[in-house]
Amino acid sequence: MSVWRGFLRESVSICDPGWHGAIDATFFDRETASRHYQHRSDRHIRTLKTTALVDTNLCAILDIHCSAHWPHDTQTGRRVALRNTEKIESLAGDKGYDDQSLRDALRLEGVRPLLRHRLFAAYDHAHNARLDSELYGQRWMAETPFSAIKRRFGPAVHPRAWYREFRELVLTATVTNLKQALKQ
Repeated sequence: MSVWRGFLRESVSICDPGWHGAIDATFFDRETASRHYQHRSDRHIRTLKTTALVDTNLCAILDIHCSAHWPHDTQTGRRVALRNTEKIESLAGDKGYDDQSLRDALRLEGVRPLLRHRLFAAYDHAHNARLDSELYGQRWMAETPFSAIKRRFGPAVHPRAWYREFRELVLTATVTNLKQALKQ
């Protein structure tokens, strides 16, 4: 997997990313040959949850994480964000990434978390009011590469094994990054 992440890293270095990142997740369909194959291979999970860290300056995908078991966003977000703290100075995400331990871990690494708080008390409203609205508003840019990938390559991944599905998604993200670099 490190080889495929290396391809993604090299495509990002060509794009010359900025310092602000956004994180988001989407689902890709796992395409199967037939219903008979699904039952025979005991493969009942039909979608793959993909989390990506995106540079908001160029909409380049900095890192990607895939899972067939749909872990919560706070779990995958922590992994992806802490793996890339040297590439970003601030990170925006929606309420699905609201976790105080994630915020604390990002601050320890020198990354400014722009994650909205769930509203449990009055001080949560105050926390959300202090967020930089310009930077937090750029979190929608994390959805743009997913949309481009799904329009260009389709909403499904075709390999049967999970590591090949990861490989396909990383290569499509690399192609998307190179396309963005050529537009510059």
